[in-house]
Amino acid sequence: MICQSTRSRWSRATAPRAVAVAAALSLVALSACTDGPAPSSGGDTGAQPGGANTTGVDLNTLTVDQAAADKLPERVKQAKKVTVVMNVSSAPTKFRAEDNTTIVGLNPDIAQALGKLLGVEVTISDVQFDGIIPGLQSKRYDMAVSSMAPSAERIKVLDMVRYGAWGTSLAVQQGNAKKLTTKNLCGASVAVQQGSIQHTQRLPELSDGCTKEGKPAINQVVLPDQTAAILQLTTGRIDAVLADSPILAWAAKQRPGTIELVDEMNKGAVDIALPKDSDLTPAVQAAMQTLIQRPEYQQIYAKWGMDNAVVTEAVKETGSA
Repeated sequence: MICQSTRSRWSRATAPRAVAVAAALSLVALSACTDGPAPSSGGDTGAQPGGANTTGVDLNTLTVDQAAADKLPERVKQAKKVTVVMNVSSAPTKFRAEDNTTIVGLNPDIAQALGKLLGVEVTISDVQFDGIIPGLQSKRYDMAVSSMAPSAERIKVLDMVRYGAWGTSLAVQQGNAKKLTTKNLCGASVAVQQGSIQHTQRLPELSDGCTKEGKPAINQVVLPDQTAAILQLTTGRIDAVLADSPILAWAAKQRPGTIELVDEMNKGAVDIALPKDSDLTPAVQAAMQTLIQRPEYQQIYAKWGMDNAVVTEAVKETGSA
C-alpha cells in the first residue's frame, strides 16, 4: 500500500500534461528549482490502496518476496508500514497529479513497488530536499527515495542503496545565445536546488575551476525547487539551470521552443537513502535487487521516459560517487 499527504501552500505541481503550466502556478513562490510542484514543509500523505498506481504499470503483479521480507526488522514486521520521504517537486521523478494531492512519478512508483515486495504499507512524506538527511538522521523517516546521488559526505551519515543512474545537465534558453556549456559558465548566473548534489558539489566545483583560472566565479542562484528556476530561465532572469538530466529533459519536452539542454556531466548512481546502519537496509537492498530483476522495473522507467537510467544491481554504496 502507498499513502500520500496533503500539500502545503508551496504545493503547485501538475500531472504530465499540466506540467507545461507549472511555471505560471509557481508565481506564488519566492523562488524555486525543479520542474513540477514546489515542496511542502513536510506533511504525511493520505492512504491509497497498494494496488493503485498512476503510471499505467501493473504493480499488482508484484507479490511479497519472502526472502526480502524475512530480513525486515521486527518493529517493521509488527507495524507492517514504513515512512518514505521525498522532495515532491520534480517531474518526472516526483510531482503532483492534476488533483494537486496524488503524488506521481518514478520515485513514488519505486517506493510503492518496494512496499509490495516487502508486504508493508508505504507512507510518503513530502519535505524540502535539504530536510531529508536531518529527517533520516533523527529517525523521523525510515528511508528516502528522492533521486539522491551518493557522495563521500552522505555515505558517512547514511546507508545508500542504488536504484537508478543518471547525470546532471545544463538547461539554457532555446537557441543558447551565449553559447554556454558546463565548461564556460564563469560569470554566468546558474540556478541549483538547495541541498541537491548540484548545489553542494557540481556547481561549486565548476565555480572553483573558474576562480583558479583567474576568471569570475559562477553566480550561484540557490532555490528551493525547480519550478521557479525554469520560470526564471524562460523569463531571462538567469542564464542557466543545473539539475538532474531527467528533470530538465522533461521540462524541455513540456515547453517546446523555450529551453534546451546543452550538455550532460557526471552520470552516476542514484540511491535510496536510509539512516546509517539502519536495521531496514538489508531488506530494502534485497527487495530492490528483486525489483531490478523483474519486468516491472523496466516498465516503470519506460513509462517516465527514463529507459536509459536503469541499473542491474542494487549496490550498497561503500565509497564516494
